[in-house]
Amino acid sequence: MKRSTHVLLLGLAALGLSTCGLPMDERVQTFDDVPYDLDAPSTTTTTTEVPSTVTTEPGTEQTTTTIVETRPVDVVYLLGNSGELQPITVALPTPVSDRLIIEQLVSPPLGTGVPLRTEVDRGLITGFSVDRGLATVDLSPSVIARLSSLEQRRAIAQIVLTLTLFTTTEGGIGQVIFTVDEEPISVYVPSLGANSDPGDPLAWSDYSSLIAGAPDITTTTRPASTTSTTTTTVAASTSTTSTSTAPTTSASSSTTSTSVAN
Repeated sequence: MKRSTHVLLLGLAALGLSTCGLPMDERVQTFDDVPYDLDAPSTTTTTTEVPSTVTTEPGTEQTTTTIVETRPVDVVYLLGNSGELQPITVALPTPVSDRLIIEQLVSPPLGTGVPLRTEVDRGLITGFSVDRGLATVDLSPSVIARLSSLEQRRAIAQIVLTLTLFTTTEGGIGQVIFTVDEEPISVYVPSLGANSDPGDPLAWSDYSSLIAGAPDITTTTRPASTTSTTTTTVAASTSTTSTSTAPTTSASSSTTSTSVAN
């Protein structure tokens, strides 16, 4: 009897659930107002840290200025094909080294308004030293051998004129001597019109006639020195003169006097 009662109760419970279920309706019902923003699409937020940057206003640039101290230096070059020499003032960073001077002689500056060139080939100067105002410039034998006689003269002139215009930290350069493999050599000197003796010091004035606009050198021969001779003539007397320590008294004969002819 109890078993039958349990089956009956289960049946009634199943029937009750079926009557309380959701209605099977194929139509879709929409709601105008959905509470709590339930219809909002879900989004995923990713946070990325960007390194902070410093921005400037459009049209402005951030620049760093480095001040370089310079000094004016005169370097002598050839003017075009004229063969004349011209000192050009260039601004070089201080302190101005010997190597920098040589580099300027090898490479003429641009933008000067005049055509410049040089006969000082790269590698021509192998050594440069200064001792108490006397500069010693050592030249490469292989490089100088490639230059013609005229090119050698112009290169020597450029070097002498440039160095004698330059002032080192120890003072100015007054004269220049040239060596090849440290052996003194002879070079052409315009002021002499001939070659110097090997190792002779050379000065600005020896080559200044080659500078553009310089007056031509006139070679003058000094007149031979003459000796002015003054002849003193002593007038002779026909009478006999007596010499004594006492005053001479002339007797009845005429008195004789000694004088210098004018």
